[in-house]
Amino acid sequence: MSREDVSGLGTAGVNGTIAPHWSISTLSQYEPHLWAFALLGFALDVGLTAYGLSLGLAEMNPLARTLMETAGVVEAMLLLKTFSLAVAFVGWKILPVLYRFVVPAGLSLPTWVAVGINSSLIISLL
Repeated sequence: MSREDVSGLGTAGVNGTIAPHWSISTLSQYEPHLWAFALLGFALDVGLTAYGLSLGLAEMNPLARTLMETAGVVEAMLLLKTFSLAVAFVGWKILPVLYRFVVPAGLSLPTWVAVGINSSLIISLL
């Protein structure tokens, strides 16, 4: 069986199964959801970081740690998140509309990894 589109269902896989076919235009329809997912991750990251630090955990990012010592935990986290959103906004503006969904998707990945790490560290203390 070839790897060509089979009846519009998707691409044929190596073992003959049909893999779903996601077009860029389909993925771009989910951009608002991806932004919500990224912002939820930001909020959880700030909250879990502050809570973890209050339990005695240490911030491992040297830039974030320095800012936290200077400005305070929540203020430093909000400053860092605002900066990352500003950089993301610039990238979002210069990308073609069809590909803008990659910006919130790209923001979400490291944010949700941090949420997972923070959560596991907090759970290990409880």
